Amino acid sequence: MSAPMSRYFFLCRSKPVLALLACLTFGLTLLSAAPSPAELFNSAVDKLPVAERVALRKGEPIVTGDKGVYLGRVLVSTSPDIVWAVLTDYNSFPRILPNVVSSKVLTSEGNRKVIEQVDVRPFLLINVRSRIRTTVTEIDNKRIDFRLVEGDLQKLQGYWQIEPIAPYAGASANQVLITQVVEVQPTASTPKDVFYGIFKNTLGKNLNALRQEMLRRHPSQPVNTAPSKKSTNVF
Repeated sequence: MSAPMSRYFFLCRSKPVLALLACLTFGLTLLSAAPSPAELFNSAVDKLPVAERVALRKGEPIVTGDKGVYLGRVLVSTSPDIVWAVLTDYNSFPRILPNVVSSKVLTSEGNRKVIEQVDVRPFLLINVRSRIRTTVTEIDNKRIDFRLVEGDLQKLQGYWQIEPIAPYAGASANQVLITQVVEVQPTASTPKDVFYGIFKNTLGKNLNALRQEMLRRHPSQPVNTAPSKKSTNVF
């Protein structure tokens, strides 16, 4: 037994009344020095339901929501700088996103831009071409807000958010969680149920396409760099 511990027990036995405060103080000190149970790592990914965590760590995009309000997520093993570079490379969207046939920056003032985008999607057995203009606001290389200015939708607004993810507490981040929140409404002449189904399906495909482009740009990431084929099966 150590010398401090021996003195502690001797004092408590020989002079219990006078030494009560000292004994309690020393006992509390011993308890506070004991190791606490390990805590779970509380990153943004760890807070999600188990099924979503598993899917994200497999590289699969997750899209939830319905009736025009959606939340999409994807986890990418790359840096925040590469994620930001891809999300703001608006002129390259026709190469990156399978449904986009044209995308260009019309105006740029500080962190605000107006983007015009044209896409082609299948709708009721025909391919429909649509055009929208959105204003985007880029915030601290962490978030991008977007809102419809005009075009072939009644409403479109939301944001992108990027969060570095570390493998464990105290480690450097080696992945990025990308979150997209979007609200959308079609024009009055568009059947809503059909539109919502196509739109939600497209969100997942676009998240996957963005992920592949980010991995392609990551210098040490072993991925297939062959460009994906164009498809009109997305919104």
